[in-house]
Amino acid sequence: MKPTTKIRHLLLVFILLTQFLTASLGIASPIKQGSTPEEKAQALLEQLTPEERVGQLFLVEFEGAEVVEGSPIYDLITNYHIGGVVLKAENDNFVGPEDTLIGAWQLVQTLQQTEFLSSENAVPNPNLEEEIIPSYIPLFIGLSQDGDGYPGDQILHGLTPLPSLMAIGATWDPDLANQAGEVLGRELSIL
Repeated sequence: MKPTTKIRHLLLVFILLTQFLTASLGIASPIKQGSTPEEKAQALLEQLTPEERVGQLFLVEFEGAEVVEGSPIYDLITNYHIGGVVLKAENDNFVGPEDTLIGAWQLVQTLQQTEFLSSENAVPNPNLEEEIIPSYIPLFIGLSQDGDGYPGDQILHGLTPLPSLMAIGATWDPDLANQAGEVLGRELSIL
């Protein structure tokens, strides 16, 4: 099988699995239909405890590609409801070159599922003598994919190789920058 055919097959599998998992994880309860994004964000912010608000300010790095009970990243997600994570090759967040895309996709799904499941369990409220259910906010996933291979890219195999941002900018062609952005955005959104 040609490498491009293999990549297309992998991307198709990712799209299908993403659609399936999105439907199976459920949807957060609607705040108000017909309200603006700003009103929805404000309503969600008002539901958060002070601890959850502080946790949302943090994007953290972590070592490894496993999210298991007892690991530091699991603790940060379930107990502190961090805002997101930054994935880096130097932190071993990605597995070998052949399985990088699958491993990255599985890691992101595990991180998101951990956050979702932690928002379903009631926890004691330290200020009141009652339990609260944390609000579900999907994790923000950060990843540097600046183009031109190593060291600008974190995922070196499986995505379309793109020139560096400086090389694209040097062309002074907004259409070329738009095309490169669309390719990268589409591929990373699948992850």
